[in-house]
Amino acid sequence: MVFDISPDYSRAGDRDPDFYTSVPSEVTVTVLKPKAVLFRHSYMTSVLAVRQRGWMVFFIGTGDGQLIKLSVDRKYHAACPTVLYRTSDDRKVIPNLHLDPVDRKHVYVPFRNQMKRVPVSKCSTYTNVQECWSAQDPYCGWCDSKSSCTFEDDCTDSDWLSIPDESQHKMISHKVEKDTNGQVLLKMHTHLIVGQKVSSNFICQFTARSSSICAPNNPPPQFPQCTCILSDRTLPADGLHVTVKFRLGSTQLSEQLRLTNCSDISGPPSSVLCQQCIKAGCRWNINRCSWADQTEINDSVCQNVQSGKNFSIPEISSITPSVVSFYGRNHAVLSGRNLDDVTAVRIQADTDCAPKESPVWDNTGFSLMFHIPTSDIKGVVSVCLLLPDGRCHGKAKITYSSLPSCTNITPSSSWISGKRKITLMGSHLNFVEGVVHSHAMQDVRLPRNISSQYLTYDSPAARSFSSSTLFVKLANETLACSTKLSYVPDPEFTSFTATRTGEDVHITIQKKADNLEMMIEELSVWGIQDNTKYQCIMEAKETWTNTDFFTCGFKSPSNHEFEELLIKYGDRTVSLGLSPSYTKPFRYCVSC
Repeated sequence: MVFDISPDYSRAGDRDPDFYTSVPSEVTVTVLKPKAVLFRHSYMTSVLAVRQRGWMVFFIGTGDGQLIKLSVDRKYHAACPTVLYRTSDDRKVIPNLHLDPVDRKHVYVPFRNQMKRVPVSKCSTYTNVQECWSAQDPYCGWCDSKSSCTFEDDCTDSDWLSIPDESQHKMISHKVEKDTNGQVLLKMHTHLIVGQKVSSNFICQFTARSSSICAPNNPPPQFPQCTCILSDRTLPADGLHVTVKFRLGSTQLSEQLRLTNCSDISGPPSSVLCQQCIKAGCRWNINRCSWADQTEINDSVCQNVQSGKNFSIPEISSITPSVVSFYGRNHAVLSGRNLDDVTAVRIQADTDCAPKESPVWDNTGFSLMFHIPTSDIKGVVSVCLLLPDGRCHGKAKITYSSLPSCTNITPSSSWISGKRKITLMGSHLNFVEGVVHSHAMQDVRLPRNISSQYLTYDSPAARSFSSSTLFVKLANETLACSTKLSYVPDPEFTSFTATRTGEDVHITIQKKADNLEMMIEELSVWGIQDNTKYQCIMEAKETWTNTDFFTCGFKSPSNHEFEELLIKYGDRTVSLGLSPSYTKPFRYCVSC
């Protein structure tokens, strides 16, 4: 928040900050109210404020590992925040951010065991004038001689086209007026700050169907504005497509417009009709579209336009999931009431940035599905439901958090036939939608049991004995884990023996020792007699002399003779015969 803490000199008193010449008779408590709320975030840990021309730039460190830049104009309007640096985990940025005292183009960001030197801007990533301007970054401008987006001191002996001290939504705006003589005027305005050389060499050209459309008495362009008095006072019924070209020094800009008679934009009042009116350069006035005048055109007037058609007001009960990574989430489910007319889900951060809209499907009126889009910033965003008239209703929250990380895997190997239960350990694993392996990238394994720190899934089969890198899928992204899974031959069971202790019968199964470290929970065993299966309950495992011994028991053996066992692991079932040392069937008789 921004407060005005200027001292109040209207009161009589001593203005000397170092010496009192009189003792104040009373203490006055002043309650300060913020002039503006610039940014909301739950985990701010440090803030650095810098003046850059007419803008204030805030560098904000967070407890979840982000360095966020927020540019604020002289009227306290904040541009969209940008993330300059972001950890994949939740390492805290500790206080005391520092601006590089030498070049003033880097910020030193301290973590507990690390210091990062982060550039204050990445101007070179913007490849044209429009991108450079749309970034609304007071550090960046278009260098006329280099034809690239640069810092100001990197553009020597040339004009530098930059954003004005007040944030704007468009680099070039227009409006259509009609004067008292019935002439139609198209007024263009460029929202740029340029040097004297460029402003004196400002040229505009208006064309339609490759010919000029302006009257002979057209006024000359005067930066930052140029006007075209249309030679034809009547616009075509389907509109007039106009191309406006600008030249500022060696930099050329162009804008495509469709001019429409403002009075022809009519229909039942709605936010959509209002937006159409404003986009055409006209003025919305008392639920109708009219010719523009000298006042500024602002699309904020469309927010409160009431629709002539009555739509049921939707309500949001829940969103599942409501906490996601900053990669978003596919197939989220929203539940509520009166959802029939909802056309999209709108996701809006607290700052005044363009919202993201996600289309909906499988809308039953009580629930619908949508994709949660990606986010550049970790934090909380607001959700509302968009109606056909442009209004947005309902309130809910979605929290964007860090990406999952994989730190360990158990067991670390799988039999080559696959479908072994694997447990992945790490953080934020509840955001994972699927697991894939480097040898089978198209085979997405869905998590079976999942929490923030653990995830289980079934391993895919492999064709060779090797190590496979793990990847986790989130929405439309795939992240590599630092862990690998080794593939080894399937377990080899050699024989079994049977012993009887009182009324209990126990089976001991022998298996060649290997690197699988197989547990008794991974085996299911049945004895076979007369084509009937009898389950053997797993009890214990022991290992000696390069052989694994698994023990299981029958609850009610009765009179059964088993010469064969069925052993199931993963998705495979193998048959095993009685040990050769037993030359005839082993008979179990409880009543003997």
